[in-house]
Amino acid sequence: MLLLEKDRFPRHKVCGEFVSPESLALLDGLLGESTLDSHTIVDSARIFVDNKCLTLPVTPAAQSIPRFELDARLFESAQREGATAQAEITIHQILQQQEAFRIDTSAGAFTTKTLVNATGRWSKLRQFEIAGQEKWLGLKAHFSETSPPSSVDLYFFSGGYCGVTPVDDITVNACAMVRADVARSLEEVFAKEPELWRRSRGWQSVIPTVTTSPLYFREPETESDGMILVGDAAGFIDPFAGDGISLALQSGTLAAETLILFFRGKCSLEQARQQYQQAYRKRFAPAFRNAARLRSAFAAPKWVRSAALIVAGIPGIGRMLINRTRARSF
Repeated sequence: MLLLEKDRFPRHKVCGEFVSPESLALLDGLLGESTLDSHTIVDSARIFVDNKCLTLPVTPAAQSIPRFELDARLFESAQREGATAQAEITIHQILQQQEAFRIDTSAGAFTTKTLVNATGRWSKLRQFEIAGQEKWLGLKAHFSETSPPSSVDLYFFSGGYCGVTPVDDITVNACAMVRADVARSLEEVFAKEPELWRRSRGWQSVIPTVTTSPLYFREPETESDGMILVGDAAGFIDPFAGDGISLALQSGTLAAETLILFFRGKCSLEQARQQYQQAYRKRFAPAFRNAARLRSAFAAPKWVRSAALIVAGIPGIGRMLINRTRARSF
């Protein structure tokens, strides 16, 4: 297997760094060692909307794992398992040649029967029609905070939201998604929500702000130009759902499982693509739909948001809403 990476690890990425419980066992298996227990436990979620707060349990508990560490360890794990993993590789073009792909890169040309695109929601390999769509930005940084709570805190405001997750006993990760016309810096984001503004006054920056743009929502797709799409390349779920890392891990695993059947001669490549598409839609499409519905609710008039928060506070309802933004297990 050949793994090509455009940059070098470790590096920070815009990410909430919240690893949902659904993906912890899978992540532990991929890393090949049980070291996840050393990371910060996240056992509850607090939702701040219109000066109101709703607290929901996260059961089983999630964990906070910085992408600076997670991505580097996954890359190293691939190398340990025998993959030829190369960093700082620029892909110039990909050509389909009969039943194979030719990949022209800064390190030379490669030929392969199958190609999995995990380049994220926006890359030179995967672009979309954006005319008329709202432009969103992603911003993230770490800040020092004395004894942060063991909760993921979501602060919603008109035109965006900010999630705050503990990194360790003295550090938090603040990650925001905001419309480009609403804010362009984390300081501007913090000022949009009163409770977040008060909390952030005692913070000191630990790492410089990392940004990404543009962010656009679209219907998930599993294939493009013969390539199988995984992670954000297939679909970008609303980050407040806290399932982005899980969906990336699970869709990558699902793609591998279907391609193994092809390599073992049990199906054609086209059949493998179709099986992946069917399984992807069955397992992940409901999560995308339900997260989009919640996004619409948070963007609704104030009285609708207030009513939604009251309903979510009814015992069992909040947990059900969280579950419906998670990938289905089979």
